[in-house]
Amino acid sequence: MPRATGLILLFYGVFHLAMGLGQGELPWLMTAVLLGIGSAALLLFQPWSRKVVYATALAAAAVGLISQVSTASQAGVNVPLAIVIWALWTSLWLAVAYVGARYLPGGEAALDTI
Repeated sequence: MPRATGLILLFYGVFHLAMGLGQGELPWLMTAVLLGIGSAALLLFQPWSRKVVYATALAAAAVGLISQVSTASQAGVNVPLAIVIWALWTSLWLAVAYVGARYLPGGEAALDTI
């Protein structure tokens, strides 16, 4: 399961990379790197992977939210609607990261240290 979810996160990261390179926006590139780190942690399946997956997924979500609000404000788009759209897309890959990390070594004790 971690390897399958790692591949899914990797595909999300590649999508973000393509968008970042196509539009020349740093936040897309930053989230691509963060999702790539999280997917590598899932694919490597190490004891430290759980913390890395959660940290990178949350950091990518924060970068995405900041970028979404900034872009919506500059474009004159409804910011609350932009946040809802961000939340829908982000919830997909956060759920993938969570499902994959649940099967990583470390058990429930690892969740207490985060």
